[in-house]
Amino acid sequence: MRPILSILIYTNSWVALCVTSLVYGIGSYFQLDHLELFAIWSFTGTVSAYQLHRLFRLRHLKHTVRSNRRLLWMQNTYTFQIGWFFVNFLSCLACMFFIPITEEALILTGLNVVIVALYALPVSWIGNGIRHIPFAKNILISVSWVLIILIPFSSNKCLDSIGWEIPALLFIAVFAQIIPFDSRDVSHDPKSLSTIPQLIGTQKAKYVGLILLISALAMQTHLLGFHWLLPFTVFCGAVGHLIPFLVGYQLRLEFMWELPLGLMGLWFLLS
Repeated sequence: MRPILSILIYTNSWVALCVTSLVYGIGSYFQLDHLELFAIWSFTGTVSAYQLHRLFRLRHLKHTVRSNRRLLWMQNTYTFQIGWFFVNFLSCLACMFFIPITEEALILTGLNVVIVALYALPVSWIGNGIRHIPFAKNILISVSWVLIILIPFSSNKCLDSIGWEIPALLFIAVFAQIIPFDSRDVSHDPKSLSTIPQLIGTQKAKYVGLILLISALAMQTHLLGFHWLLPFTVFCGAVGHLIPFLVGYQLRLEFMWELPLGLMGLWFLLS
């Protein structure tokens, strides 16, 4: 089980699958065209973005953090990590040749590219990257996920059909699911990040994250009606937020931290 989880988590494939679940699920709910193509595009684009960040961060961690399982795995598979980035990046670019391009889609895609670049690449004049500005990290990631969901709508020229509720609940849900990662990194993150766990402590942050997730799920229930996935998603969210971070269980916990987002996409698909 551990080797499978290591591959899923450390290659950023799991987070990409959760993004893809949302893209395909919400797109299916609104009966968008070219969904299979958008699913491949969202998976490969998400892997590329997260790999880019991890590869730059790996260079920094080599000098600032003692070896841990993630760091050792990435160091031992560095060539594979580079190859995995380029395979997904080129595949994402190839998808762009087949996806219907509209002015709105170009604007949203360009904005997302800028967000990814500002988040992943070091920018010395703002303290080694925009992610070091207070709250910028959580907001950038949440906005990026929302943009990925909106791009298929812009390509299908039906942005007006989605309304504000779905982008709002997605932003809240993604913001909530970043909090466990912030709690894990609270001892390593610079104080300038001003993450929720840094501001109120990891214990209170657990409940803030869970309340935000439940709020997003309540909005989704209002839109779609009750589904058996709701209690299961709440349960998975509670496990991910409330169980204390333990190094030996890191892979299983990270799996649970992102699972509610994938389940939310499945909920849209089944509605």
